[in-house]
Amino acid sequence: MPDQQRRLATIVFTDIVGFTKLTAENEPLALQLLDTQRTSIKPIVERFNGEWLKEMGDGLLLAFSTSKDAVDCCIEIQHTLKNIANLDLRIGIHQGEVIQQGGDVIGDDVNVASRVEPFAVPGGIVVTEPVNASLLRDPVYQTKLVGSPSLKGVRQTVNIHCITSHGLPFSEDISVDAKLEDAPTTPPVQPVPADTPLSQTIRDVQNPSSSKMPMIIGGVVLAIALVAGFMFMGGEDTPGGDDGESIAVLPFVNMSSDKENEYFSDGITEEILNYLAKIKNLRVISRTSVFTYKGRTDISIAEIGRQLDVRNVLEGSVRKAGNKVRITAQLIRSKDDAHLWSETYDRELEDIFAVQDEIAQTIVGTLKMDYISHSEQAAPTASETNIEAYNLYLQGIHFQSRRDEEGMRKALSLFKQTVRKDPNYPLAYVGLANTYLLLCDYGYDSFDEKLPLAEFNAAKAMELNPNLAEVQSASAYVSIIRKDDPKITEGYFLKAIEMNPNYATAYHWYSDFSRTVLRNNQKALEYIQVAKMLDPLSGIIRINLSNVYRDLNRLEEAESTLTSLLELNPNYTKAYGNLALIYRRQGAWEKAIQTCESWVELSPKDGNSHRSLGEIYMITGDLNNAIKSLKRSADLTPNSPISIEYLAFTCYLKQDFKAAKSYIEQGYNIAPNTPLSRMVEGRLYLHEKKYDKALAAFDDSEKGFVGLSPFLQAMALMGKGLVYAQMGDKGKAEKMMQQLTSFGKADGIQSLKAIVQLQLGQHEEGLAVIKKDIQEQNPYIYILTDPMFDAFKTDSRYKEIIRLYNL
Repeated sequence: MPDQQRRLATIVFTDIVGFTKLTAENEPLALQLLDTQRTSIKPIVERFNGEWLKEMGDGLLLAFSTSKDAVDCCIEIQHTLKNIANLDLRIGIHQGEVIQQGGDVIGDDVNVASRVEPFAVPGGIVVTEPVNASLLRDPVYQTKLVGSPSLKGVRQTVNIHCITSHGLPFSEDISVDAKLEDAPTTPPVQPVPADTPLSQTIRDVQNPSSSKMPMIIGGVVLAIALVAGFMFMGGEDTPGGDDGESIAVLPFVNMSSDKENEYFSDGITEEILNYLAKIKNLRVISRTSVFTYKGRTDISIAEIGRQLDVRNVLEGSVRKAGNKVRITAQLIRSKDDAHLWSETYDRELEDIFAVQDEIAQTIVGTLKMDYISHSEQAAPTASETNIEAYNLYLQGIHFQSRRDEEGMRKALSLFKQTVRKDPNYPLAYVGLANTYLLLCDYGYDSFDEKLPLAEFNAAKAMELNPNLAEVQSASAYVSIIRKDDPKITEGYFLKAIEMNPNYATAYHWYSDFSRTVLRNNQKALEYIQVAKMLDPLSGIIRINLSNVYRDLNRLEEAESTLTSLLELNPNYTKAYGNLALIYRRQGAWEKAIQTCESWVELSPKDGNSHRSLGEIYMITGDLNNAIKSLKRSADLTPNSPISIEYLAFTCYLKQDFKAAKSYIEQGYNIAPNTPLSRMVEGRLYLHEKKYDKALAAFDDSEKGFVGLSPFLQAMALMGKGLVYAQMGDKGKAEKMMQQLTSFGKADGIQSLKAIVQLQLGQHEEGLAVIKKDIQEQNPYIYILTDPMFDAFKTDSRYKEIIRLYNL
């Protein structure tokens, strides 16, 4: 008998969901999945000090010395395989005494681990009592007891717990009588300390199967960037200054006969942009804007320069044939179409490293210039990925920028394919993290479900390369939604801007953070204006500029910003909803309805268009049509609770409290953290004079809207003021009014304070403030339908206010 050794170990069993069926239907694909599982999981197991004991068909047997290593490893395995191959595993973990015999482990506790694994839901992890006991010491992990089933061949009672944290799916319960066939034989994102050195070493990525073509891009791009950079050594340190130099890089034209090389030529453009962004004192127009001109021959360089407000334009072409590539580039002064510099590079595709060095040294030597970069590196490094992954990533960015559901879900798929091609490419994980959150921000998914996935991917990007502005900005986005201390979030944004002062998205998102969290509209305006200078044709940046103007009550500028966007791109549908917000403020109801109807006509399957129209009906008192539109919106966005929440709010306004409660429960079935539902609950509790419950609900709602909607956050705060007023606690009611002052004057915030005044019996003062807000086009939009005004419906002063608002 071979030598045996007894020891304590944590045993992991895994199983691919649906593998048997897949093998019967498509055996080659099934075998490919096994290879994907093997190559993806082995490095993870090694990193967590695990033992790869054996493969059993599609199942794996792993061993770890600690439960924490085993659990952390399995969490990363689930998320990684979901990203890479959209693959779900069932994983069971048990701890106990095992017998080591050769390269295998046997024993009763190994048997227990194999029997509990089938009780995991697809993509989930179950653990037994010993493992669960060790997890209870760490609040990072959350688990739930789901049952104590009879296990075949196991005489002991085994309690099974599922892990409910880290974005893992889990079962509510399992039958204690369950009989199953024999089973086949990441930590949250941590903020980066403010003193993290910018020169921290970037991890080298090695992928033997990668194509060498990106290095051609890197070499030629470096040369072009250095030449362009020579022209721009003056100006202020802040990008976008009127006296500073500026450049736009037009999409390089694909001159190859093979149109599949389109993304190769786009990749060169992208890399030039990346390199030029690091040139000190140079304003570089972002990708979104320059790619607007792709394929256009009807517009002159001078006109492009005028539209983008740049002094210089770089254009070029790429011709690839067999093993040769010719890249031509020329730098043009936009005001007079003067050609400042041009060069053609003919290269073989093999000797790429020599080409990169030769071009860089030749250009630097010829122009006798020093390369200046913000990260204090002598020169930028080339993209550290293969051409297939890079092409997929660029396509993902393109679809993500559309900001509609179809585009963002397509982007999600492309970023997952990118990770599959190169698991060590940080920007692919950035794309995943941002897209998961954008889908929720735009009302297509739930933050409850997607935030853990965004956290995982942002953490992965940070682990791979913390020295990218894109990585820091993605971490900031996660930090906002997770509701971290604002100083932590701000640290991410400032680091991103320091790393790349030409990264428009960092300025854009920092502006939105300043507006919604810091509630500093002037700061928000300063940063969004820089973002617009860097990316002047970006639709979403213009929309956020309009939002800042609206919050500053500069409604004419807010409106013109959106109308000019729609003139430029009539199909940028999100602009219609934001334009309707301005018309709501002005009491221009016919315009508001027509604008939303135009959006519905353009995007009949976009739930947001129907919700925007439904909100207009809510405000104007057409509550039956509001419900109709909101139901259509809810049908189109089944993964998001937002439309269901608005249905609950509409039923409350209609004073159909039973229906409101029903919709609140439906919203909670989609996501447990629904701040608008909690606010409606608070109103219902207030109506029932259940003051403690009302305060708790309003408090939850206020916290839930941080970073999402200052107006709804303020409405929740007003709700607490109403509770205290009804309780007769004038001091606390006035304290809530004082807190509302910090929100500024946007969105009728003064009127919210006035509603509390009305509850305190200060009718003359309160109605005067509400009237003034409407005269200044800054109204409380629910003045007609909010039951809080029922006592004033016959008051002549209230009737005059309604007429002023054109209702």
